[in-house]
Amino acid sequence: MRIGIIAEGRGDLAVISNILRGQLGIDFEDIQFLRPQYALDETDLHAMSEDQFSNWGLVKQECRTGSLLEEFLNSPIDEERMVVIHIDTAEAELPGYDVTRPSGSTGDSAIELHRRVAAKLDEWLSRRKSGQFHYAIAIEETEAWILTLHQKKETSTARDPKKALKKVLGQRHSDKERKQLSQMRAYEHHDKLSRDFRKRSTLEDCATRNHSLRLFLESLASNEEG
Repeated sequence: MRIGIIAEGRGDLAVISNILRGQLGIDFEDIQFLRPQYALDETDLHAMSEDQFSNWGLVKQECRTGSLLEEFLNSPIDEERMVVIHIDTAEAELPGYDVTRPSGSTGDSAIELHRRVAAKLDEWLSRRKSGQFHYAIAIEETEAWILTLHQKKETSTARDPKKALKKVLGQRHSDKERKQLSQMRAYEHHDKLSRDFRKRSTLEDCATRNHSLRLFLESLASNEEG
């Protein structure tokens, strides 16, 4: 199987790659980064500059124009292919994204927000075969997924998961560890923090504490069953 990823940024690529490796048992070599940038190994990723990376607007653009999607999915190489599309919800109400956030900050509102963003991605991907795509919709940000490795409570309702994760790491890491993390580039930083997702048992346990992570794993599981 070959899996392409379209994501908002470098840290998201790392988190999603580790999840795919844990859930599907695939190798890093089976993953291809379509956006922000593709055909790179892990060493190359650590050296990439900021302007080589994506955001939600470029994710939308790729979903609508589909040039990288078409090239990847229509490859002459005979192997099963699918695409994971990542997007955060932190900026869902901005013009162009245009998803109204449901009221409240409960689990039900997180699930409803996920549904609305999924519908928006369906709209952007109109006329494409839905079975080839799996949505990695992170309620607020993928840092909320990483938080599940450190907290035993629901994390999809955190309105500022970046801040919450930074606080937890500050409490649990030594000064030396915090310094090492601060010196890492985004991909390396998020890869280190989410590496335990490569263990399927850990990943499945974490998914019980975040609705959007659970929904992503369920989407991937449906592909396995298919």
